[in-house]
Amino acid sequence: MEPLTASELPRMFADMADGGTYGCFEYQGISLGFCTDEPDLLDWFGKFFGGYFVVTTSHQTDAVVYSTQDPAVFQRLKDSAITHGTRRSEAETEYVLDARHRIIYSREVDEDKGAVEENCFVLSQPGRNVLVSSPGRLKDRQKTVKRSLRNMMKLLFMEKGWFPFHSATCVWNDTGICILGGRFAGKTSTLVNLLARPGARFVSNDTLLLRDGGTYLEGCGFPNKAGLRIGALATYPQLEDWIEKTSDAFYPQIDAQTFRDIVATTPADELGSRPEKIVLLATELAEQFDVPIEQVAAIELFLVVAFDPSLEQSRLVPVTDPEQIRRYLAINFRSLGKEKQDFLQFFFDFDDASLQAAFDALLEKYISRVTVQELFQNARTNEHSAELVGAITRQVDAGAVR
Repeated sequence: MEPLTASELPRMFADMADGGTYGCFEYQGISLGFCTDEPDLLDWFGKFFGGYFVVTTSHQTDAVVYSTQDPAVFQRLKDSAITHGTRRSEAETEYVLDARHRIIYSREVDEDKGAVEENCFVLSQPGRNVLVSSPGRLKDRQKTVKRSLRNMMKLLFMEKGWFPFHSATCVWNDTGICILGGRFAGKTSTLVNLLARPGARFVSNDTLLLRDGGTYLEGCGFPNKAGLRIGALATYPQLEDWIEKTSDAFYPQIDAQTFRDIVATTPADELGSRPEKIVLLATELAEQFDVPIEQVAAIELFLVVAFDPSLEQSRLVPVTDPEQIRRYLAINFRSLGKEKQDFLQFFFDFDDASLQAAFDALLEKYISRVTVQELFQNARTNEHSAELVGAITRQVDAGAVR
């Protein structure tokens, strides 16, 4: 079979546009087109990105992602990449057609499941067009295309001066709060604890976009699923009730009887480390607590949470050392190197070094203006945690702490 040439790509994209279902995801000045030969995929992504991105019919876009399940298209792309390409990593082979077009063949092996997942990506510089060719299972295709859409969205935001930041975020007492912490520290459960309080507003459960707002740090929410462990579920009746009654959750959920059996047979201090989760969209999480999604907020308080099962009361400890503040914030900056499908950076002229320098400058400007507190807690001290955080937010709002 003859290898694909750059001159053939415009017709490939045109055929997709003529025969596919199209929508444009728009949010905060970002416009990303999406064209697919599976109409249900557009609906699925419309729900996943809901609460933030709105789907329109606009063709005024910053980039376009195309998705096809056609096995013939995949096979031709794969053959071209394998025959004429070179290895760019253990899992990826790249075929450079010319300076503005390339094909990526990806092969990932899941040894635990004994499964192989293959995908091909066409990158076309004019118009920033990406074709995702994924002939496998629908579930795998959803994951792969979602990753492409999310990464392109984040890169477009970064081009406009935003920095991806790993944080659960809400607004309470008119104070934007970023919740930081390591694995099992309780970021999502702390977010849920605050959302359960009167007047709270939801911003984001995993990824926040930060930028210089002129006189304050500005945070922009970004959609992602929220995973809540059994310990958090057992603490909030509305979530337990949701497991009992829901029949239209976006993701498959643990059944109510299994949930009750786990709670009945697991010591309370071990519930937080159970592997089982329920997974909710941002819109589903906000709905359960009857709170609005606030897409953009001024960020004034950073909570660094730590789980301590020995505590009877929570402890809130101010962090005032500039270097410690810098470390806490810097570790949550999501660099380009942390993203999968890094080949999408082909469309952009920034790199990790320039982004890191810009983020360091942002920290330097605001390190003395934000309030950082360490919060030591566990599931038994949720009420006390809320009292402490409520008190500090009122002080921040009054300008009593930096």
